Amino acid sequence: MPNGHGGAVRFFSVIVLLIFAAALLAYVTQGGSEWAVYAGYGLAVLIGERFAHHLHLWHVDEYDGAYATDAEKAGARTTYLVGAVIYVLGALVAWNFLAA
Repeated sequence: MPNGHGGAVRFFSVIVLLIFAAALLAYVTQGGSEWAVYAGYGLAVLIGERFAHHLHLWHVDEYDGAYATDAEKAGARTTYLVGAVIYVLGALVAWNFLAA
């Protein structure tokens, strides 16, 4: 495939999850069920993790990592883990304020 990811578009999973989150937020703000608020927290965790993956591991993961050195893989893994924690916490805080 042309981008080394089997034709997957960068940030596609994040965009799809954001669409689901927007629909869930619309449902919650229109007086939907109480469970929908809690489902949004799980969705926020997924959005933060997928955003970190696409942002920090995308180039290292091309062609199953065949063109990345071990040092590049280790550095990308570290920034991914730190970024994932930050983005997940940010998404959780954003959902908390939007859905409240």
